[in-house]
Amino acid sequence: MWDRRKLLVSLAMVTAAAASRGVQAQAPGDTMPPMPGMLPGAMTVESCIESCWQSHAMCLRTERYCIESGGMHVMPAHLALLADCAEMCEKTANTMLRRSRQHAAVCIACAQLCDACAGDCEAFKDDARMLACARSCRTCAGHCREMSRLPI
Repeated sequence: MWDRRKLLVSLAMVTAAAASRGVQAQAPGDTMPPMPGMLPGAMTVESCIESCWQSHAMCLRTERYCIESGGMHVMPAHLALLADCAEMCEKTANTMLRRSRQHAAVCIACAQLCDACAGDCEAFKDDARMLACARSCRTCAGHCREMSRLPI
């Protein structure tokens, strides 16, 4: 019988392998139907969820990078902001996956936290990794602000 850890590791390996081949892992019927009146290229629930997941992962990786870099990167408030942003992005994605009626409030909070995190990361002007994290957070903030105005 599979234990939870083995199952999670196996799932992570399959997802990573699919991502490296450019395949999107999706179960049949796993996509949400388009919202009425949506134009091609307009904000979708899926694109906002993806942006949240990307920001979540970027903040976690950047937190690790900061710990390894030392110096100003390990200021407690900065590390806490990266961790808070990662958690909020994860919670926001989960809220949208559940199609919560409260998604707008959660999306607004996520946008505010992502903007704060981006501003903190942008202070490291000569650090490409920190600037990449800031861009990811800014993208997520924009998507969440837009999603907060749409029905789910």
